[in-house]
Amino acid sequence: MRHLLLLAVALLVGRAEAQTTVTSSAPDRVSLTVYRAPYGRGAMTLQYLGGFALVTETRRVRLPRGPAVLRFEGVAQGIVPVSAVIDGLPGGTIEKNRDARLLSPASLVDGTLGRDVTLTRTDRATGRPTSEPATVVAGPAPGVILRTVTGIEALRCSGLAERLAFAGVPGGLSSKPVLSVTTISPAARTVTVRLSYLASGFDWRASYVAALAANGRTVDLFAWLTLANSNPEVFPKAEVQAVAGRLNRVALPAVPAAAGGLRLVCYPLGTTTSDLPETEFEPADEIVVTASRAMAPPAADDGAPGTTPAAAPPEDLGDLKLYRIPTPTTVAARAQKQVALLFQKGVPVDRRYRRAVYPGQQLDGVPTSIVLVMKNDTPGGLGVPMPAGSTALYAERAGGRLLLGLGAVTDRTVGETVRLAAGISSQVMLTQAIVASRVPMAAPGEALSREVVLTATNANPFPATLDVPIGAAGQAIEADDKALNRTDGILTWSPTLPPGGRAILRYRY
Repeated sequence: MRHLLLLAVALLVGRAEAQTTVTSSAPDRVSLTVYRAPYGRGAMTLQYLGGFALVTETRRVRLPRGPAVLRFEGVAQGIVPVSAVIDGLPGGTIEKNRDARLLSPASLVDGTLGRDVTLTRTDRATGRPTSEPATVVAGPAPGVILRTVTGIEALRCSGLAERLAFAGVPGGLSSKPVLSVTTISPAARTVTVRLSYLASGFDWRASYVAALAANGRTVDLFAWLTLANSNPEVFPKAEVQAVAGRLNRVALPAVPAAAGGLRLVCYPLGTTTSDLPETEFEPADEIVVTASRAMAPPAADDGAPGTTPAAAPPEDLGDLKLYRIPTPTTVAARAQKQVALLFQKGVPVDRRYRRAVYPGQQLDGVPTSIVLVMKNDTPGGLGVPMPAGSTALYAERAGGRLLLGLGAVTDRTVGETVRLAAGISSQVMLTQAIVASRVPMAAPGEALSREVVLTATNANPFPATLDVPIGAAGQAIEADDKALNRTDGILTWSPTLPPGGRAILRYRY
């Protein structure tokens, strides 16, 4: 009997101690490592960010002796709870919970069902606000039903202004996303806890801005690193890293936050404005600034790119590349932010004309693309890994800068070729036709090869170097021409056309 009594007392004491809740309202320090969307290209849309981030928070918390529930408030809304790792708890982690119920009008009503509230409304006779007790008996969807001294009624269905006042916030609701853990501390102490977790709703891109010199032979290359955060949480003065490359990833759905607006429905629905025609407007997803000054690096008197602290040289992370932002950066909620990535002056470029063709494709005088070719090596003025992103090319003129072309580049490592889009040329044209003649079969039953004539013309008063990739990588193509070589695994025809001249390539496939 005595043993049973002691066990009962121990259970009561344990339950009392288990009620101890410790809340950490915000981290003392935070670090963000942002990974790009695997196939993300072009501009980012905050509503559809396909990347993610590894968030590492450092917090100081005061733990009581014995069991306690530790609540981490302010974690990212897109947190993946199963990825959370917590270091620094003396008793370790016993249980983890993602508390998805956020404070909102709907959750406030839902948490007050069956409880008393104060109903304030305008008196019909005097026009003055009056207050009376009421009980929430149903809600929040499709409306809020109250019990008052006069009976059962629906909130805001009387035609007069009405509002509810609550005595307090129901338990389990928070204005911030919360991750809670259960732990046992052998003694009361203040500890430093490090919380790491994966979170969706992040992404990043590189944006390259190149200014072509007046001689047309060099460019000043500046790059922005654009961070995007669609979470409603802000990460102040964070240590930010960005990872370039593609890693193996299995998508894990984030826990949706149960926070919603309060939509009240009253019957009958007819009003004096029910039959008015509705006008719909298409909401703008983003604001695009088209002025060339907006995309250009800041002028020297505004803080030249050379004086802007750019990211440190990339570090190897296996086959990936990691870029560190040198200064603490505030990543705002539901916003994008740009920080300097690199700046290199006087990078040599080679002006070329380019168009990919496919065997069997009929072409009749089609234009080519103008590209500026750079070699990503130290002699070429670069020699650093360049993450994928968008490009904007400008020409320096006496009246300012003029936009020449917009484009994109894929991840380019050291030693590879980088191409900047510089517009479309109708001076260098291509024509391709299939010749009716046949080539003998290589083996019985094998399909006949077809011969193609590819003609390039140059109407410019200066020579033009042309790059024409033919077909796909590894495709069997036969031709006798010294201007043929393989670039990135694709057979490429690269003739130099004299002013007003032409070149002809005959090939078989």
